Amino acid sequence: MKTKIYLQTYLQAYLLWGFVASLSLFSSCEFLDEKPKTFITEQNFFKTEADAESALNVVYRGPQDRYGVALWGGAHWFEWATDECYLTTANSHAYHNEPSYLKTNFNASSAMPEGFWSHTFNHVKDVNFYLQQVNNVPMSDPKKDIGKAQARAIRALLYFDAVQIFGDLPLILTPETESKVLNAMSRTNKVDVYKSIETDLLYAMSILPNLWTGNDQGRISKGAAAGLLAKVYITWAGHPIKDETKYDEGRKLLENLIDKQEYGSQYALFSSYEEAFLEANIPGKESVWTINFTKGTFGQGSDMHTNNAPLELYYASGMGLTRGGGWSNGLPTEGFYNSYEANDDRFTFSWWTSTADIPSEYADVSPAISFSAPHCKKFREPTPNNNSLRNGIDHYVLRYADLLLLYAEVLNELGQDSKYDYINMVRNRAGLPGLSAMSQEQFREHMYNERAWELAFEGNRRFDLMRWGNYVERLKMWNTQAGPNAIKGKHELWPIPQREIDINSNLSQNEAY
Repeated sequence: MKTKIYLQTYLQAYLLWGFVASLSLFSSCEFLDEKPKTFITEQNFFKTEADAESALNVVYRGPQDRYGVALWGGAHWFEWATDECYLTTANSHAYHNEPSYLKTNFNASSAMPEGFWSHTFNHVKDVNFYLQQVNNVPMSDPKKDIGKAQARAIRALLYFDAVQIFGDLPLILTPETESKVLNAMSRTNKVDVYKSIETDLLYAMSILPNLWTGNDQGRISKGAAAGLLAKVYITWAGHPIKDETKYDEGRKLLENLIDKQEYGSQYALFSSYEEAFLEANIPGKESVWTINFTKGTFGQGSDMHTNNAPLELYYASGMGLTRGGGWSNGLPTEGFYNSYEANDDRFTFSWWTSTADIPSEYADVSPAISFSAPHCKKFREPTPNNNSLRNGIDHYVLRYADLLLLYAEVLNELGQDSKYDYINMVRNRAGLPGLSAMSQEQFREHMYNERAWELAFEGNRRFDLMRWGNYVERLKMWNTQAGPNAIKGKHELWPIPQREIDINSNLSQNEAY
């Protein structure tokens, strides 16, 4: 049985830390500096080992919120305005429209950058208080260390997302609540942020086990930390920093994980693409790092399919969310949808255009309901699920196929022909022939599509395009919604929220916003 790492409710999480929820990291309200006298606080909560475990569950909430209901569309924040994904034109919410269309109204006052900034630093706050207060709990040092290792890996993930979206940003590594201190912080150079991410992940790798078993399946392992660090190094080597010495650092980690199996022999591809997304198989052999979800309780279910599911089902009489309807928040661009090679199993499993495509589930829907555009079905349950409850299918932060493709990519950058061994594992699983005899540039160009076919809508695409340095170019080629509005030198990053700059004059703005 896999463990589900979560808190019972949002309320418990906030009571645990004794903080007033706020959209802003920095606040000029002096009452926040006072020490609560009757509330449960981070100082008086940590008394037992069970308390420490509950606090660690709060920390695990960070990556769960990334793909759950909390961020209201977070499943597509880094898929919209890419070469593979756009937002339905039926969506009239500015919150979603502004980052998807990239018009001038996507600016420092937009709600989504502010929401992601708040998401990042609220969860970093949780990590930092856990790391401090767990030292005071009467439990063994090894147990404390293994909790710290998980927390630091999550902090690394939070900062890795944020540094790719905002560039330079405040680096907060200790508990801090005093508004005067927070309001004086400036942005840390992105290279130093990467160094901090590296330090956290190296620490996690030194402590975490290769494998969790029983009810602890789903926790962060040594391989998860190593896999994320490999991706960090490969991103660090790409745009905009271009420290190409990091390619070999990434190669070494992937060699240890994939070839030498130093972090365990449990990693492998499922025999079919479809198997990798079945609820019973996650976490499983393709899971390097997964996020746990539970269906049926607000805030604990995955929002991946609800975001992707067709509005046509939602609006159909008597169906709504109860029969698999959703918001059509992520639709494949025409260029991407038509880019697949013939007989690619990933295409068949990933996309549907009407209820007739799944007759076993929608045989009672007559006539069949057609959709205005193809929709992604790879995150759906095997029966028409009630999307108001979201679903319990765990989501991948890192999938083994992702790491195989990264390994092939970095070997290509280093001029090694063994790159074909790893990309062809992924292609062969999809029913496609292997590649061979390509120049470095040809292989690089092919990888732009291969990663999209394999990882479509999983939350990686913007980050891939950014490190390749072709974000705006691919956007203009493939995305008719955002492409005409995209400006090179501007839209590679999101703006620093104006609210934060108004509170803290030490924060600078990204170029062109």
